[in-house]
Amino acid sequence: MHVRTWALFIARRYLAPARRNRFIGFITLIATLGVMFGTTALLVSLSILDGFDKTLRSNMISFMGHIEVTSIKQGRPLSGYREVVASLPKFEPQVTNVSPFVRREGIIRSRTGLEGVLVKGIDAATDLSTIRQRIVAGTFDLPEPAPGELPTMVIGERLGIKLKLRPGDTAVIFAPNGTPSPENPAGIEQFVVGGLYRTGMAEHDDIYTYTSLRTAQRLWKYQDDQITGYDILIRDVDSVAQVSQRISVALGYPHFAQTFYDIFAPFFAWLDLQRVPIPIVLTLISIVAVFNIVSTLLIMILEKTESIGVLTTLGAGPGGVMSVFVGQGLLIGGVGTALGCLISLAFTLAQQHFQFLRLDADIYFIDAVPVSLNPWHYLIVISVSVVLCVLSTLFPAYVASRLRPVDALRFQ
Repeated sequence: MHVRTWALFIARRYLAPARRNRFIGFITLIATLGVMFGTTALLVSLSILDGFDKTLRSNMISFMGHIEVTSIKQGRPLSGYREVVASLPKFEPQVTNVSPFVRREGIIRSRTGLEGVLVKGIDAATDLSTIRQRIVAGTFDLPEPAPGELPTMVIGERLGIKLKLRPGDTAVIFAPNGTPSPENPAGIEQFVVGGLYRTGMAEHDDIYTYTSLRTAQRLWKYQDDQITGYDILIRDVDSVAQVSQRISVALGYPHFAQTFYDIFAPFFAWLDLQRVPIPIVLTLISIVAVFNIVSTLLIMILEKTESIGVLTTLGAGPGGVMSVFVGQGLLIGGVGTALGCLISLAFTLAQQHFQFLRLDADIYFIDAVPVSLNPWHYLIVISVSVVLCVLSTLFPAYVASRLRPVDALRFQ
C-alpha cells in the first residue's frame, strides 16, 4: 500500500503525543523495543552460528587440509610416498598440495611430569598447516639435527604450561611401536623445545607435537620412504567428497581417503543441531513483534477515534486513514529494526576486535565466541521485519478506516 507523505507526518505525530498523554508514548516504546530486541537476538544468533562454522572449518583445514589419506591397516606405514607426492597432482587436477607426514601416539616426559601426545613429523617443504603463523614463543623451525645435536619439536602452549616447558628446554619422547618387548623396544629420544603454538582449540593444543619428518621416521623405525599419511589441499572445497573418492580409487589398497567433514563429523553435527531452533525462535519473535504492533495500533485507534473522525470529515477517506496507521507500523518496525541492526553490528565488531566473550576451550573447542559479519543475514532480517510490520498493520488500519465520521466525532 502506498503511504502518503501527509499520512507519515500524522503517523509520526500520533507516535509522539503531547505530554498529557504519556500512555501512547509508553506502549509505542514497548512495541519498538520488542522489534529491536527480536532483531538483535536473531542477528546475534546467526552471527555466532556462522562464526562457529567458519572458525571450526578454517581451523580444521589449517591443521590437515581438505583430505587426509592414511592406511586402512591401522598403525601400518605407507610406502613410496615420494612417487605419490609427485604424481597425485598430475592425476587429479583439483589437488594443489600433497604433504606427507608420520603421526603416531607417544608419551612426552619433562622434569615435572608426563603426558600422552600425538607426534606429527612433517616435511617442511610441503607442509600445509598454519601452525607456523600461530607460534607464540620461539620458532617453528624443524631442521635436521647435526651430529651430536638434539632434534627440535614444537608443542602446544597448553601442553607447555602443564609440563612447565619453554623454548630451549628439553624433554623425552617415548615412541612405542606395538607392544613393547625385549625384541621390540620403544623408541626413546630427547628433544629440545623449539617453540610453542596456540590455536585456541584445546583438543589440538593439548596433544599435538611437531617435529621433522625424518626425525619421526627414525623414532618409529620407519624406512626412508615410509610414512603414515598425506594431507591434501584441493582447489574447490565444495567438491571435496568427489575428489576424495577419486583419490582413494587412484591410490588403491591400502590407502584410505577421508575429508575433513568425515574426520570431524561430530563437530559439524553439533553445529547443525544448533541451527535447528532458529526457525522456531524466528517464529516466536515474529509473533511477539506482530502482537505488540497490533495491540499498540488498536489502542492508538481508541485514543485517536475523534481525530480519525476529523481526518475523514476533512476528506482523508478510508485509504488515507489506512495510510496513517500503516505508516505508524512502518515507523515502529523501521526504528526497531534499525536499532536492532546497529546493536548487532556493534556487538559483532566489538567481539571480533576485543573477544570479550570467552569460552572454555575444553568444551567448545575454541577459546572465544566466534562471530561472522554476513550482509545477507542483515538484508534478509530487515526485509522480513519490514514485511511483517506492514502485514501487522493491515487489520488495525482496516478497523480505523471503517469508522463512520459521525460515530468517531461523538466517541468519548
